[in-house]
Amino acid sequence: MIIKKKSMLVALVSILIICLVLVVNLAGYLIYLELKDDELANAYSMRLQEVNAKVYSKHIEIDRLGVSFNSAGFLNKRAVLEGIVRNDGYKDITDLVIRVKFLDDDGAVIYQVTFRPLESSLTSYGAFRPISISHATEASTLAIRPESSHPFKKVLVNCPEEILSELKSGMDSSGGKERWAGKLDYDILSVNF
Repeated sequence: MIIKKKSMLVALVSILIICLVLVVNLAGYLIYLELKDDELANAYSMRLQEVNAKVYSKHIEIDRLGVSFNSAGFLNKRAVLEGIVRNDGYKDITDLVIRVKFLDDDGAVIYQVTFRPLESSLTSYGAFRPISISHATEASTLAIRPESSHPFKKVLVNCPEEILSELKSGMDSSGGKERWAGKLDYDILSVNF
C-alpha cells in the first residue's frame, strides 16, 4: 500500500513531538536532580553548623550581656545590645550566629534578635567602625582565637515599645545610662571554624 504524503507528514510530526516531549522531560529530570543535590548539600551544611554549635557551644561564653538605652550622641534614643564573646575552646571561630531572647518575669520570650557578633559592629564610642572603600561591599568579619574574647554591640532596630519603655525608665535622673533590669538569655545557633 502506498502511504499518502499527508499521512506520512502527520506521522513525522507526531514522532518529532513525542521525541521533543521525551527530551524536555529528560532535561527537566536532570535539572531536578541538580537542584535536589544543591538542596541536600545546603541542608547538610546547615545541619553541620547546628551540630558544631551544639558541640562547641560549651567552649563559647557570652559575658556581660546587657541592653542599654543611649540618650545622647549618634545612637540617640536607640537600644543597644552589648556583650563579650569569649572562646575558651581550641579552634579559631570565624563565624558565629547567636539568638538573644528578652524574657519577662515568667520566662516567656517577649522579643528575640538573631545576629552575628563577629561582624563589624559599633565601637565603644558609639560610632561606626571606619572601613576602607574596598571593603565596604563585603561583610568584614574577624576570627576569635582560642582563649581570647571579642566585644560586640548590636543596635536593636525593631525593638518593641515595652522593652524601650523599660529601658527609658531605667535611666537615672542625671542622664547616664543603666542596664536593663529584665532577663536576657542566648542560644548559639551556628559556629564555623
